[in-house]
Amino acid sequence: MKNFLRKTRNTLYESCNFLELIMALIVLAAVIIACISLGDSFLTYWNNKQSDGAFLTFVGRVFNILIGIEFLKMLCQPSEDTVLEVLIFLVARHMILEPTTAAENLISILSIGLLFGIKKYITLPGRKGSFNIFSGHSGSDKS
Repeated sequence: MKNFLRKTRNTLYESCNFLELIMALIVLAAVIIACISLGDSFLTYWNNKQSDGAFLTFVGRVFNILIGIEFLKMLCQPSEDTVLEVLIFLVARHMILEPTTAAENLISILSIGLLFGIKKYITLPGRKGSFNIFSGHSGSDKS
């Protein structure tokens, strides 16, 4: 019975990996299409460059593509770094493109700072050579 459960879990896990790969391919296709359509967005921006929101509209499309690329990286190589990069781009996009209050800007700046701090100082298990906050010892220790 235990062998059957182990095989079933392994099969489900491999199925999830396969579905994740399919989703990554779909996201890749969407990013490529978005990059191609960026040319039209640039021409629209160029033709309306005197308008107040033309540049922010164009930058919004660029940010969407960058977030898509970071999301694709996260699907292909899931790690704490890729997740944090996606979150940093999302917060930055919100802060730059959305009309926000001073308090919301402060919260966004603190959020980005916190995300950078997490990325720099907190290392999850599996990374060697730096302090690991979750296990309480350096990754280079042999324990």
